[in-house]
Amino acid sequence: MAINPLTLEMRKTTERTIFTTKTENHWTKSFIGARFFLSNQFNEREMYSTNIVRHSFLWMTLCFFCQAHANDCFHVALPTNTTSLNVPPLQSRQTPQGGIKNPPGFDLFHSGENLALNGPACFFMEQDIVRHVGLLGKFLGEPGGSGPLVELDGSDIVLDLNHHVLRLNRASTAINSRVWGKLQEPRRRNLTFRNGTIDVGGNGIVLQGWQYGGQRHNYRPGPDQIDTAVNWYGPNFREFGDTNILLENLTIKSGGLAAYLIGRNNIIRHCHIEVEGHEAIALFGANNQLIDNDIVIKRSRPRPSEPYQPPARLNIGSYYSEYAAIWIRDAPGLIIRGNKITIEGLLNVKEAILLINSPNVVIENNEVSGADRLYTALDEQSSAHARDNRKRFGKWPDSDSH
Repeated sequence: MAINPLTLEMRKTTERTIFTTKTENHWTKSFIGARFFLSNQFNEREMYSTNIVRHSFLWMTLCFFCQAHANDCFHVALPTNTTSLNVPPLQSRQTPQGGIKNPPGFDLFHSGENLALNGPACFFMEQDIVRHVGLLGKFLGEPGGSGPLVELDGSDIVLDLNHHVLRLNRASTAINSRVWGKLQEPRRRNLTFRNGTIDVGGNGIVLQGWQYGGQRHNYRPGPDQIDTAVNWYGPNFREFGDTNILLENLTIKSGGLAAYLIGRNNIIRHCHIEVEGHEAIALFGANNQLIDNDIVIKRSRPRPSEPYQPPARLNIGSYYSEYAAIWIRDAPGLIIRGNKITIEGLLNVKEAILLINSPNVVIENNEVSGADRLYTALDEQSSAHARDNRKRFGKWPDSDSH
């Protein structure tokens, strides 16, 4: 007896069944798919015996936990003795605007060392993704490469690491994408990363945009670059559109920045972050939140050297020489609350947080140690409301000023 409207593609291996499901009802699909994944043996009689109460309970549960509630869900794993898997088969289609768009799904290739995700969809990892490079990679017969472990295409993506690990022993990036488009109208939005570990020699999660042209987070555009931005995008070119990026319940161990995010309404919460360098997080955009995280700055790498400053006659901008655990830029109303920020080392750093073009930042109920100052505003536009922040011995003074 055929099961309609569900069609099921199953790839059996010695360890598990890899599958994708397509159905008009996401909740029914997710429920059936979860049951199939836990057991390779099923029958239609069981499926039809599911009662309305169980479906209702499942629907409410998934509404709560899955942001991409109307999207496909995929379990990501590589069958035994294979080097690549594409789900669904690669089929690009022409968009009404004339661009090329891949359907929802994923590519897993290079023996499981690289992952490309196409949204809208939610993805559940069923294996670690590890890439070794250098002599170790050659010894293990791995292809190496300098690109990111995970690349994103499209919006409305949920990546649940499912307690697995993304690991890369090279100074590259674990998860990378660009929001593209005008800052007020970002092309990529609604991205969630949760429930696992990211271990990388370079940067953890990097989701940036046009305005710094691939420059580092401490880039300071010159008058010509600002004039160009004003001509293209208007005087409010720094007012980012909604990107709605969520990092939650992650452990991120990185050599460089653990997170470099731009856009409005981004949230990093309930994460454990360890960086070998001197800077952990860079946030650009209004209404972002850094909530209830444990952030450790190990300073086991040399401190950042004085950046090269291009000659002023070139009019190509310059770089801030300051550095800190947390960078806040173009971010009015950003909230930093309930975090524990530990900066290791024999000597204190100058400040834990830097503010640039960021008025009315809320800094409250954090525990910050290893710095001489809680925060520093690098321009007149920036200000903070600091309340109830603690340090190793005592309490940071409250302030409502620059």
